[in-house]
Amino acid sequence: MTGNFPKKFGQVFLRDKNIAAKEVRLLSVRDGDEILEIGPGDGILTDILLSYPVKLTAVEPDHRFYESLAIKYAESIYTGKFKILKESFLDIPPANYNHIIGNIPYNISSQILFHLLDFNFESAVMMVQKEFALRLVAKPGTKDYSRLSVNAGLRSNIKIISNVNRQVFSPVPGVDSSIIEIRKKSCDIDIKNFDAFLIKIFTMRRKKLSTILNYSGPLSEKRPGELTIDQLIMVYSRI
Repeated sequence: MTGNFPKKFGQVFLRDKNIAAKEVRLLSVRDGDEILEIGPGDGILTDILLSYPVKLTAVEPDHRFYESLAIKYAESIYTGKFKILKESFLDIPPANYNHIIGNIPYNISSQILFHLLDFNFESAVMMVQKEFALRLVAKPGTKDYSRLSVNAGLRSNIKIISNVNRQVFSPVPGVDSSIIEIRKKSCDIDIKNFDAFLIKIFTMRRKKLSTILNYSGPLSEKRPGELTIDQLIMVYSRI
């Protein structure tokens, strides 16, 4: 399958079963848990997940992988243990799962993360590009700190578990990857409006808030990338 892998989905495929098993262990699944797998590809995670007493739903937009998995796991589909949807994760409505897992395409990582955070779940484990992982956990005042860092930190606690060498993927990508763990946290702010605020200020991140917003309150002489999430919320609430 992977010799002619679908480049339009931006995927590379993990070939190390020990790393796949580590990802699944990080979920700490319990009997009867409902799990969502994003982009199973040829099933390296699926194989391991179905060895647990869980209910698994997978979303796979490429018809070749969808058909292959549907045949391979026909018995699990028949018994109701496994369900596979032929569509993109970005197109399915938010729902409730105990856990979410996936080795996700590099080229739509941001979109997947933002959509993921609209779901209700206990924990999620994702394999992402290493540079993307560093942006997710970046601190104020660093070059990687961005709108992405703020949005992710506002709605979740994210931890980089380990880095993964590019040589364990096929085809070999030009970058290394990281396994991240995501746990949601409560957020009572209007996400859509706050994100519009972040877009505005981080587009001009080298300027002071007083210039960007015509704002003269606390922290007005600071630049967006210097402020913590709590400080950004405070400024947002005053404009």
